[in-house]
Amino acid sequence: MRVANKTSRWPRQLMQRVDKVAADLNVVLLIFAVGLATLDFTFLVTQKVVYRLPQVTRVIDQPVSTPAPQK
Repeated sequence: MRVANKTSRWPRQLMQRVDKVAADLNVVLLIFAVGLATLDFTFLVTQKVVYRLPQVTRVIDQPVSTPAPQK
């Protein structure tokens, strides 16, 4: 008596194509994950650097006005 395998309803070529697409998609997702992790690490480092910077002294370039002569 022959037992039918219910998991092989799809043609073999279609399953090979789906497997190839899934493998390519895994590579793309891995690249996105590494890129996002790099961005997150860069943001963390810049936040630590910004907190350690000294405060900025603002300098405004304006002409010095001479006081009016007193009488």
